Amino acid sequence: MLETLVCDVAPRVDAVSPAEWRSLFPDLPDSLEMIQLIQHVGVDGFRFHSIVVREHERPILLLPLFEMVYDVSTLVAPAMRPILTAAARTFPQLLRPRLLGVGFVEAEWGQVGIDPSIDHEMMAAAWDLALEALDALAEGLGAHLIAFVNFTPQSGRMLPMGKFAGFHEIDGLPFAQTRITYSHSDKYIESLSANMRSSLRRKIRKARGVKVLRTRQPGPWLDALYQFYVETCQRSEVKFSMHARGFFASVCQRIDDAEYALYFVGERLAAFRLQIVRPDCLIDKYFGMDPVLGREYSLYFVSWFKDIEYCIAHQIPLYHSGLTAEDTKARLGARFIHSRILFRHRQPLVHRLLTAFARQVGYQPSIARGAAAHGRTAMARDAARDDGQPSEPREGEGFDDAPAEQVTCSRQELS
Repeated sequence: MLETLVCDVAPRVDAVSPAEWRSLFPDLPDSLEMIQLIQHVGVDGFRFHSIVVREHERPILLLPLFEMVYDVSTLVAPAMRPILTAAARTFPQLLRPRLLGVGFVEAEWGQVGIDPSIDHEMMAAAWDLALEALDALAEGLGAHLIAFVNFTPQSGRMLPMGKFAGFHEIDGLPFAQTRITYSHSDKYIESLSANMRSSLRRKIRKARGVKVLRTRQPGPWLDALYQFYVETCQRSEVKFSMHARGFFASVCQRIDDAEYALYFVGERLAAFRLQIVRPDCLIDKYFGMDPVLGREYSLYFVSWFKDIEYCIAHQIPLYHSGLTAEDTKARLGARFIHSRILFRHRQPLVHRLLTAFARQVGYQPSIARGAAAHGRTAMARDAARDDGQPSEPREGEGFDDAPAEQVTCSRQELS
């Protein structure tokens, strides 16, 4: 029976149909169409592949892959990054190795595709083939670092950890979600801390003249919103990838449930959010704003509130707000799904150095395990911030000791 298994390396994720994708990834927020759009338009500095194991003609295991030159400074706390960036000029192979990653670029979290109907013996054999192909592909590409990136407690349980001897596990970025249980936006505001209630109400009053337009035709404002996006990426302490302008131009043409929320001060575009709007989930993909008007009118906070209002009005039960700015999102009522990165350098000595380095100064999420919707630590740290900008992103949790569930557009439950 196991002789029927075949393993192939394919470009991008083009080797499976939409129906096969839904079978392999039933609870991934991003559709195949979104992943393919990202990969075909291109992301600066990335190339994409996939490993597909088939039983007869049916895919039963899919590893989505990306290839890049990886800046090891992203593994460490923000204060350490300038030191590592400077050292990388002297030790590029150590601090900027070529990485072959398992997971997605600009998707909601890392995951592999698995056919749940396959028995344990066959799936174990499929994993043996896939991991052998992963090592061979890494060698062929000259990639010294292999990593499974930003796997949540739930998606991490799909990994056969007994086959991951030699991998080291570190904190990844946490994903923010807000369950919408409020009958009115006033009820949402009342759920926040006293300081946040006062601050948010003040911001909303000041922004009364800001107009909101929801549209799937961003053409007239495309240059401005893309510039906002680029500037946001450049300001961010978490730098990983950047979309080409073509992604923003074509996303609403290619993705049926994509739309823009545009924020205007007078006739001038001041901020935007690109979102996926579904009956069961509002997924916030990207935010950008004019650095002057955005701060003056606190448009990060105001647009967040408008999203909560939109979810309430349309009875959407979940607002998924993604990565970074954990402290600010916690103050605004979000809860978090922690994620982990598993990595292995193919040179044992370098791997030991990276492992020791990550243990000493590795990045730790600012939201502790089991953080409440508006944790006191986050509020205390951010109490003095009132400039309309989200705070930039401590302890994560592994796959084994984590809560069993997370919300994925109503298919799962929040941890």
